[in-house]
Amino acid sequence: MYLESFGLRENPFTLVTDPRFLYYSESHCDAMAHLLYGVRERKGIMMMLGEAGTGKTTLVKATLDMLRSTRVVSSVILNPILSATEDFFELILRGFGLDGFKRNNVEMADVLQRFLLQQSRRGRIPVIVVDEAQELAKPFLEQLRLLSNYEDAGQKLVQIVLSGQPEMSEKIETHEYRALRQRIVVRCRLHPLNAQETWTYIHSRLERAGYRKQDLFKPDAVELLFAYSGGTPRVINSIADNCLLAAFARSANQVDINIVEKVARHLELKENPAVMNQVENIHRDVMRATAGWNEIVNDIRAGAVPEALKRFVEKLQQPDDGWKGEKLYTSAIERGE
Repeated sequence: MYLESFGLRENPFTLVTDPRFLYYSESHCDAMAHLLYGVRERKGIMMMLGEAGTGKTTLVKATLDMLRSTRVVSSVILNPILSATEDFFELILRGFGLDGFKRNNVEMADVLQRFLLQQSRRGRIPVIVVDEAQELAKPFLEQLRLLSNYEDAGQKLVQIVLSGQPEMSEKIETHEYRALRQRIVVRCRLHPLNAQETWTYIHSRLERAGYRKQDLFKPDAVELLFAYSGGTPRVINSIADNCLLAAFARSANQVDINIVEKVARHLELKENPAVMNQVENIHRDVMRATAGWNEIVNDIRAGAVPEALKRFVEKLQQPDDGWKGEKLYTSAIERGE
């Protein structure tokens, strides 16, 4: 509704996961580096934790997008709430492009093991990603632990990424999960954005959506928005989207502090007390961010992916033979190769 009014090509604050809009905060860069390292070095099981709305799914998708032209082949499970281990294996196989193998657990596990071995011997790195991993029931976590035991020539045949909320860590701290816990050798955590990152996050999304200035959100409006959102990207998006709608309805060309206050009341949000105790620091950080606008724009237009992360990916480039198509691998498995 408001896009044309503000010169935007698309909605900058949609709640739909879109890796193009990933903002590389310090903790996001750190988490992606950990995941890329774990995959490249074939560490086995990796775990990324973060509160709801901090961008775990977006980061996972962005990481897989970066790895698309490399030796990595992936199977992603976005909804791990399942009733039977047969469904779990079927999802993993289907994610790797292996359809038509819904049999019993033993047969599907055998198909998967042969596929992983085949991929490894062709220089590829299979990765299983489980989003919302805190929802995994014990039988499925046990299956993942067993899959992590698959090895050949001193290397793990499959890399497993568990992405979940902090309660995942509490869950596996119990005695019954000690064997799984010992196998998680790479851990990382996403944190909410600070005030400076919040300003940059908002304006980087606006830039990607086609806005070419930095005056749409006034600095004091961003300060208040940070106080209400606590730096959680999903909440920032919700507030910012409603703020643009409110500004459009008022025929205002900027989002000011009054608009943010009205939207926050409408969304029944409360200011974070811990944040409000740092008002002077928040103001300083936001003003510091506004001063670095040109550098931010250059990073966004250059692709935004930090060079250090690009170098991780360069070492995972495709072998010369390339991907020959899933039918080749499926038929080879059926022949028992």
